Amino acid sequence: MSPDDVMMIATQDSNPYHAHSPDKFGRWHPLAEHLRSVGEHAARMAHGWAWVEEARLAGLLHDLGKYGDLFQARLRGEESGLDHWSVGALEALQSHNAIGAALAIEGHHVGLQPASKSYLPQRLKQTMRGLSAFGADLRLSDPDRARLLLRAAADGLAFTACATPSVPMEQGAWATAIARMLDVRMLFSCLVDADFLDTEAHFNGTAQGKQRREPGPEMLVDHALRCLDAFMDASIRGRPGSSEDVSAVRSELWQAATTAADSPTGLFTLTAPTGSGKTLAMLRFALAHAQCNQLSRVVLAVPFLSIIEQTARVYRSVFSHEHEHYVLEHHSLAGLGQEQSKSDAEESARDDTVRQRRLLSENWDAPIVLTTNVQLLESLFSNR
Repeated sequence: MSPDDVMMIATQDSNPYHAHSPDKFGRWHPLAEHLRSVGEHAARMAHGWAWVEEARLAGLLHDLGKYGDLFQARLRGEESGLDHWSVGALEALQSHNAIGAALAIEGHHVGLQPASKSYLPQRLKQTMRGLSAFGADLRLSDPDRARLLLRAAADGLAFTACATPSVPMEQGAWATAIARMLDVRMLFSCLVDADFLDTEAHFNGTAQGKQRREPGPEMLVDHALRCLDAFMDASIRGRPGSSEDVSAVRSELWQAATTAADSPTGLFTLTAPTGSGKTLAMLRFALAHAQCNQLSRVVLAVPFLSIIEQTARVYRSVFSHEHEHYVLEHHSLAGLGQEQSKSDAEESARDDTVRQRRLLSENWDAPIVLTTNVQLLESLFSNR
């Protein structure tokens, strides 16, 4: 027996509750470590948005059911068909009045579910009766919520109540369900992505809580603007064959886009004739506007695939010296492969470009994202 084997066994004995089976080095994933890490990841992703604490709560509670004996048996290959998420959703709703967190937790494996008064309480009443609301072939990993919470507390976890829950039930906030819909989806995305990243980090054998999908460069707007200005100087301005009139129109449009970029965020229009350089002028506006308003990335949605492919070629030529995923295309012809309904972090790693681009498209983790109007709406309204 090697020293590594001894260390692995000691880890199992001192941490009886695990989130995932062993990684490629034989190390188990302690459940408390996973819940803390996902909570912090989710809160970090929600930074600058009103629901930071609720995102952290969702992360801490999302796998509460894994403290059940049945789930631990599942990790040993002795059980299957378990619902480990509904109990955490029930706890978020009943003890913290956090509807957004409850919906995110409930949906992190099965997709967002209907949230009306006639559906959400019905599903969670099933949980209170010790049943899963997601099919007769699923059992709760443990129907005793009090026992799960005691085990979590003994594992050093504390579930702090949200100071301002997202959609307080007693205020009749379901009347504003449409307005809240995108907020709930944002919270859901924070949780799902944080869960995926931490799980992926475990199975890759990397430091917990520090894994980032690579490539996924941060949006360095000043650098992007320098790249664009350098491209314009080298390739566009003073290009042979351009008449003085055309050059003047392009220069005027470029200056107008640059000036408008200093405005506060809002709705803007750009109207200019064909050949006047709109494709690059609107990129100049977007980057400068992002810099002025401390925004993190640029998303361009266009109506036709032919336009998006042409635009992608132009933008990739601007950033030809950057990483290949600096400009991400997300549409039906982008070759991203089938989008999965569940995390594939536990599958064997497929280190190929298609998989990487698909992962990036799941959270638009690129400085510049090009998508179609149809894909944008599908991304916003999907329950995944």
